[in-house]
Amino acid sequence: MRLIRSMRETVIAASTHNIKKPFVGWLRDIHSLGFRYLDVEFFKIADEPYIIGNNVGKLKSIDSDAVQELKHWVENNMIRVISFEAGSLLVDDDKRLRKSVTRIREVISTAFLFKCSIVSVTPSSFKENVSREDIVKSCRVLMDECSSYDVKLSLENGEVGSIKILRRPEDISYVIDRIASPSLGICLDVAAAATIDFNIASYVSRFIDHVNIIHINDVTKDLKFKNLIVGLGDLEFNPFMSIVKKHKIPLVIEIYSGYGPVDLFLCKRQIEKILQQVDC
Repeated sequence: MRLIRSMRETVIAASTHNIKKPFVGWLRDIHSLGFRYLDVEFFKIADEPYIIGNNVGKLKSIDSDAVQELKHWVENNMIRVISFEAGSLLVDDDKRLRKSVTRIREVISTAFLFKCSIVSVTPSSFKENVSREDIVKSCRVLMDECSSYDVKLSLENGEVGSIKILRRPEDISYVIDRIASPSLGICLDVAAAATIDFNIASYVSRFIDHVNIIHINDVTKDLKFKNLIVGLGDLEFNPFMSIVKKHKIPLVIEIYSGYGPVDLFLCKRQIEKILQQVDC
């Protein structure tokens, strides 16, 4: 499988993060509004320790019927899945890590069936003091699996004050350099990056060669409102989009889950306008 960045133009995808029921109706709506690429939020982030019990199903964001319907659309070349989200990679202890790895392996095998080359995970911990080496050791467990399936594991950055522990650019670069595998990359979450450095172009430029997918939205300067439609917040997108356009990194619209298909379309239009304005 080849990464989506081989496309001539910057890909803009919707996400099942904004899924509405019935799924097939939502899929028809986004398709009619011009979306041909999709990110699948397969598992959500576990933000409370009690969710990590034996029932992994509690974390699932999309049911098996929706997956089968989506497979039909993909097989008929109506839509292409560019990434799967596998939720948290919990590095607290061996037990939670094993559960995380089992869940992520399920997503990797599903991505392979969809001919999708990117699976994103979010290094997370309910403990305050976690070393960068803990993240490195946890990621290494999955490298052989990713290599055999020709899937790239993309680590998603986290925001200040969350259980998501890969936050600063220097920590991201450290993990990438220590593992040094072509099967590892970065999923940039714009809202999370803004909590570290509101100049998101400066933030991403420090590890841009390893970014293979971006979750995009807007944020207000005071950080009170996140996951907004692009243009409704205060982020300066032109310098950032210039970098994205140059590297042909696919963009996944990840806005507030209450937004519907028309809102996704309006966000897509805003992004397209900015991309047309900027130079590589």
